[in-house]
Amino acid sequence: MQAYESVFWGMAIVVLAALAGGALAGCFRRRRNSLIGVALQSCVTTIVVAFLATQGPAADITTLLAVAALLFSLVIGTAAALLTHRVRGHRPMHRD
Repeated sequence: MQAYESVFWGMAIVVLAALAGGALAGCFRRRRNSLIGVALQSCVTTIVVAFLATQGPAADITTLLAVAALLFSLVIGTAAALLTHRVRGHRPMHRD
């Protein structure tokens, strides 16, 4: 039961990090830069989860946890970044 509780709290931290990272990335002026920031943050999160999962009680499902962390980070971070971008009122710059 301890392994499942560790996985639950670990994924809750991943979701919190994705929300915070997405909100920070949404502050960039261009939407493209915001999405690149979310992608980089998701890659870092995946690497950290893969490293920490090999040392914890859920070492047998490391790959599953890393993929779940990547998907959570991408989806939640992107939503947070786009919402932040819209709330802050950034408009795309016109190219002449």
